Amino acid sequence: MVEYIKNIAILGATGNFGTHVTAALLKSERKQHITALSRPDSKASFPAGVTVKKVDYGDVDAIAQVLQGQDAVIIIVPFTASDDVQMNVIEAAAKANVPWVLPNEYGSDTGHKELVKAVPTMDQKTQFRERVEELGRSSWIGMITNPWFDMSFAMGFYGINVKDRTASFFGDGGVRINTTVLSTAGRSVAALLSLPVSTTDGKPSLSDYKNKNVYVSSFNMTQRELLEEVQTATQTTDSDWKVSSRPVDEVIVDGHARLKQGDFMGMINVLLGNTFKAGMGGEYESTKGLDNQKLGLPKDDFRAEVGKAVKTASAQ
Repeated sequence: MVEYIKNIAILGATGNFGTHVTAALLKSERKQHITALSRPDSKASFPAGVTVKKVDYGDVDAIAQVLQGQDAVIIIVPFTASDDVQMNVIEAAAKANVPWVLPNEYGSDTGHKELVKAVPTMDQKTQFRERVEELGRSSWIGMITNPWFDMSFAMGFYGINVKDRTASFFGDGGVRINTTVLSTAGRSVAALLSLPVSTTDGKPSLSDYKNKNVYVSSFNMTQRELLEEVQTATQTTDSDWKVSSRPVDEVIVDGHARLKQGDFMGMINVLLGNTFKAGMGGEYESTKGLDNQKLGLPKDDFRAEVGKAVKTASAQ
């Protein structure tokens, strides 16, 4: 008989990404039981169908009690969160014998050694995967999505400002990267946890990804291609835009300088600079392949998603 995951706990269910994961889990045909961990003083509201458990994130034993009977725990925390939060959940998962842990990945390729060395926040993620393996009670799976397309566009991380009609390229704007729409990234987590635990017929299973990364992507694009689609959506041409460029290494150096001054947002420069630096893992599709098809993910339409992003940016 084929075994599937039934009980899933999630930390960070109401955050920018967590809401998409939770929504996708609730829509899953597997009809799994979803439990959200929440701080005792949290005022967050949760969708119907989610069981909410208030727990002190500093109390490993209390977290372990909440995780009893869970088949998987999804950890989603902001990059500014204390490492103790994620480590405590990992320790608690081991105590509760939770078979599967999805650590706080959901971004750039932590399987690319040079990229990990170059970006401090990525290097910090290594300890969590290693701890899961050291404890020996759970297996981890990392979800690699690269920076989320819609959020990155809205925050100007991809260098396009719709209202001001300005575009700032990393180098010549021709380096390819993978990027994933938030809703698709959320669906990828739900799709992964809907797979059978193991199979004998060669079909995808959770066990295929034991202590490995899963690679998903909505688009493989360059900044230049992105600008062209934005121009299509806004019915403009290059003559309507002020286009500038900056050497990618200069962006990275500036980011490190800002970090040394205590400006943690310099990390964005370091991350994006390396993402758009050729050979640094921003384009993982050609080297690692994608798991979209194995997960049954729908194909996102680049033009349609850019149009949505432009509409949102124009209304702000």
